[in-house]
Amino acid sequence: MANVYDAITAFYNNDPGWDQVLPRADVEAYFRHLAWHGVPDPELQHQWEHLVMLCIYIENAELTLEELTEDDIVDLVSWCGRNVVEFKVSYDSIRDLLDTLGSFFVFLKQQGRLQNALAPYLARQQLLRDDGGVAIIDGFGNYLPGEEEREAAGAPPPEGRVFLNAGASLRGLMEEIHQFFQKEEFDTDFQHSLVLYEQALGILELEEECGEDFWRGYWDYFLFDYHLLEEDVTPLEIFRRTGSSAYPQLVNELSQGFLALFTIEEVLDENRFVCRDFLTGELYYLSFPLTGTDPLEDRVFLGHVFYNRSMGMNWLQSYTLKPLARKRLLEVLEACRDWYDVQFPGADWGEFLSRQALVCREVLRKVSKNPAACRFPYETRHRDYVPGPLPEKMTPVEKMVQEIVLVSGRGEYDIRLIRHMWADFKDLCPHTGLYEPQVWAAALVENFLEINDKRAARQKPFLLETFGVPHRDLTRAYMEIRNQLKLEPSDPRYLDEMGFLMLFSKFV
Repeated sequence: MANVYDAITAFYNNDPGWDQVLPRADVEAYFRHLAWHGVPDPELQHQWEHLVMLCIYIENAELTLEELTEDDIVDLVSWCGRNVVEFKVSYDSIRDLLDTLGSFFVFLKQQGRLQNALAPYLARQQLLRDDGGVAIIDGFGNYLPGEEEREAAGAPPPEGRVFLNAGASLRGLMEEIHQFFQKEEFDTDFQHSLVLYEQALGILELEEECGEDFWRGYWDYFLFDYHLLEEDVTPLEIFRRTGSSAYPQLVNELSQGFLALFTIEEVLDENRFVCRDFLTGELYYLSFPLTGTDPLEDRVFLGHVFYNRSMGMNWLQSYTLKPLARKRLLEVLEACRDWYDVQFPGADWGEFLSRQALVCREVLRKVSKNPAACRFPYETRHRDYVPGPLPEKMTPVEKMVQEIVLVSGRGEYDIRLIRHMWADFKDLCPHTGLYEPQVWAAALVENFLEINDKRAARQKPFLLETFGVPHRDLTRAYMEIRNQLKLEPSDPRYLDEMGFLMLFSKFV
């Protein structure tokens, strides 16, 4: 922030409810008093962070400023050590925090806003030892043995880790992430993810420059939901492992986020809501800016939830759906999850969405436009399919499959699905000496592409150049695999992300 007053304004404007916890007028008067006495702005902003910690603690402890005792202040220090990312417990940091609180309490007493200002001073006597050590709590804010009564009486933990400068930290982190993914090694992933995202949005060719909403939505998908071709994990996870961020705690928190489809059950205040997960029925509290004027009872939201189910942020999309449209949405998504369950037996909603986030986006988009036209008419004879474990060492056929797949711009997940196809085929036909490994590899890939890319419907020929495989051998091996496995047009055993999106395309 430019100065402490901007920070205070942003804090209270973002959630006016804080004024009931710590009156804004008292806070601004205190900082005007300090500024009048020549305290520089960096020190003012540092003290403001301490008052934010006080404010958040009071709300979590369900206390008022007037009720705070010296033991409550001790618990505040312990609580901040355990829950506030920026606060590291040490003799100096505790002294610094209690100096601010002591100064603030004295000011409020002088203004007639507080009857007693001794609590921070008495807490300091309890916590700070004469030898420069810290009493009662350890270096992480946890109570030491013998302090069980304090621990039992302490404030409950927050709904998620507390970041005092979440906005600035998030902006800094996003800049790091953008720089990290500028590397040439991610070019293929950007191209592949963009094709998938355009398919989900019903955009096959971008005829004009896309607007900000498109790119914000795409970046949200790429960072949190897309799986990198080589590593088969999200870009955010790769950044967490190798990105060397200046904000590691924030990266860890964001890495635990998940995609959620939810409705608003109750409005707590301007930016906080009790929400119900549309798919699981789970209730959680979320904080996010609400836009739009449609009735809340008609709206369904899609976005990522972070901080232990406490904040919806980044790219929230809102759709207006009447009861019948909601019913259709749930029916189609349940059918998609059941389809995914064939290749991933026992998959729950979280596992389904973590792999097939774009399917949820596509179905939601279609239902919001025309519920009657969005349906899932597919059946399969393979409901009882159980994929077997894959050996760590690849066979010659599988190694060739891997080479073909990677060259064609696909990734590890597709390789795994094709390996399952090969394993399933060998269970039925263990004697595969009729053709060379390169023939089987090409035939496996062709069958996989037909299932997921609908090459025949799109009038695309075989990849005849693959390893120079003769067309006759490729065709025969292709049909042998197809017949033995009883492959279906959108076979759920081997369907990847594009294959799921194709379920709702004109090519099926």
